[in-house]
Amino acid sequence: MLRQRVVTGLLGAALVLSMNWLGGYYLAALFAVIAAVSVLEIGSMMKVRLLTAESIVAIVFAALIVLWPSFERFWYVLFYALLIITIFRRKEFSFTAAGVLFAGALYSSYAFRTLLDVRQMSHGLGLVLTILLAIWSTDIGAFFVGRALGGRKLLPEVSPKKTVSGAVGGLLLATVATPIGAAVFVGPMFVHAWRYALLGFVVSIAGQLGDLIESALKRHYAVKDSGWILPGHGGLLDRFDSLLLAAPIAYHLIMWLFVR
Repeated sequence: MLRQRVVTGLLGAALVLSMNWLGGYYLAALFAVIAAVSVLEIGSMMKVRLLTAESIVAIVFAALIVLWPSFERFWYVLFYALLIITIFRRKEFSFTAAGVLFAGALYSSYAFRTLLDVRQMSHGLGLVLTILLAIWSTDIGAFFVGRALGGRKLLPEVSPKKTVSGAVGGLLLATVATPIGAAVFVGPMFVHAWRYALLGFVVSIAGQLGDLIESALKRHYAVKDSGWILPGHGGLLDRFDSLLLAAPIAYHLIMWLFVR
């Protein structure tokens, strides 16, 4: 199981890194697919059937957020579409479900829009790699430190396996690794170490919170994994949960620290 998880993780990372290298439409297309599948996984947890009107609207919503930068001015159109669907499918699709599915579509896609915006910045390739490094080093540090030290559980009612020692280990590794990685990816002449250390620190916290949000979501709907598409990992939400919260926060922090 661990071997399968590692192989799947490496293949997925290679795909994301290669599309990030190419950038442009290639990266946008990959992110749009991830967002669309992720919102389908949320719909599946909600018992929303595939190829229903509400499912199609949610997919379109998630994809357009990723692919169309100006779409944020028109979010209300698809939200109203979900509300209109509740009139004609009131027995299968409630007003509450419309709100949850709308939030799920936004949750699944906005992070990828912000990553595309980062990719288009000066040194965007290196900045995206730095964000990914902060997230992945958090996962690595949390796994190995938590496994080695164990101890008090972080939030056992939400995620029984996570420990305080693992959370701290992931935070420390990300804080140290991020400025080092930025010196490689962005270039040492452009790196202010303390700023990238702050970026790694904040992204690590946001990533761990994003992981817990998805765990709470699965607990609410009483499912073990969000899906089955990734062997050893479950669904795409299970693999990208940290990124969904961390990427938008990283984008705004980068704008504040480096762009203004």
